[in-house]
Amino acid sequence: MYKKVAIVGRPNVGKSTLFNRFIGRKKAIVHNIAGTTRDRNDYEVTWKDKHFIVTDTAGWSTEVSEFSESMSQQLNLAIETSDIILFVVDGKAGIHPFEPVIAKSVRASKKPVILVVNKIDTFAEEVKSYEFYQLGFENIISVSSTHGRNMVELLEAICDMIGDNDVVEKQDNLLKIIFVGKPNVGKSSLVNSITQQNRCIVHNIPGTTRDSLSVHATYEDTDYLLIDTAGLHRGNKQKDDLEYLSTLSTNYAMDEADIAVLVADAEQGIGETEAKILGMIIEKKKPCIIAVNKWDLIEEKEDRIRLFQQQLEEKLKFLDWADIIFISAKTRQRVDRIFKLAPAIYKEYSKMVPQEELNEAMRYATDKTPFTRKGKVLKIKDIEQPVSKPPTFRIAVNDLELVHFSYKRYLENILRERFSFKGTPIILKFREISKEKFKE
Repeated sequence: MYKKVAIVGRPNVGKSTLFNRFIGRKKAIVHNIAGTTRDRNDYEVTWKDKHFIVTDTAGWSTEVSEFSESMSQQLNLAIETSDIILFVVDGKAGIHPFEPVIAKSVRASKKPVILVVNKIDTFAEEVKSYEFYQLGFENIISVSSTHGRNMVELLEAICDMIGDNDVVEKQDNLLKIIFVGKPNVGKSSLVNSITQQNRCIVHNIPGTTRDSLSVHATYEDTDYLLIDTAGLHRGNKQKDDLEYLSTLSTNYAMDEADIAVLVADAEQGIGETEAKILGMIIEKKKPCIIAVNKWDLIEEKEDRIRLFQQQLEEKLKFLDWADIIFISAKTRQRVDRIFKLAPAIYKEYSKMVPQEELNEAMRYATDKTPFTRKGKVLKIKDIEQPVSKPPTFRIAVNDLELVHFSYKRYLENILRERFSFKGTPIILKFREISKEKFKE
């Protein structure tokens, strides 16, 4: 099992910046508004021969809000399930009156603790860290998470606490499944249902989830990384910069995901927002599952299924390759279908077709339905699949001007008919064999 390292401390001491520094990129949203981070966020870190999970947490605060109780529960769970605690403080601000209280709670956990004095940007500022010894911790390291100062020292200290006997092998090819959709369709409830833990804060206030949240989960002895995301809006309706950053975070998370699950509300149906999100999934060339949530609330189920199919045909005419499942995060009805579909879809996404079979498919396509335009016959000279993820095909033709959208659609249907590619987009790129011009 991976060792878990929890980052705790009061708001705005730089916990998320430190988390981003550990993973080597800006994953967690960083903002000067206290309470920006609400959920626990996991990520795998590798340093030399050690692999561990680092967890970003909400700021430890005495302030009361709609989310304070849930945030407190998330924080307590992070400490309970961690093996090492990084207690982060602000070296420029000095000891905050609430930090001795945090220190007492951290010590009560009986876990190994490193007191991380953040925002110490230069050697001359090291003297500012001395006052924090009165919090009662032996292991104190001053760092600058913004500039990366002393991060090697901190990583070495963590690895020393992990020890050689606790080294685990790195898990390769962890399938990453991202859940996207508009606000309040049940993305966070679905992740909680899958993990059977309250890993994501759930509230009926839109915008509860602000950051893309990574959660490790296991289904039938297979490990997955589930990515919960902030709700996306139709058009450019971001109300403030936090909402903008949430949308940006979802966009980045989509880039690293292997499979996208669009979560729709069974009572609301497929609308313009879902169409926009599915357009983004197609643009990023990701495999897709459409999960219609809150199915337990629907009484006339057969009528609603027909309505969804009609809406998909009207708004997304060329997404017939995506599976649609009707689930309930609340009752866990058919939630397991996601994990039965995901590995099979990823296999299709990664598929390479033998050259001989490709040639035969194209011969069949042109013999069955030849294409003539402007008095000329489109001739397919060659086809090859250079890459997968997604499956991409380069087709050499006699004249690019003869390549029509309808015939491109026909060829795609032939490839799907022969080789399935269920759940994944496929890319056709055309080139003129004599002029080396390309058309997609």
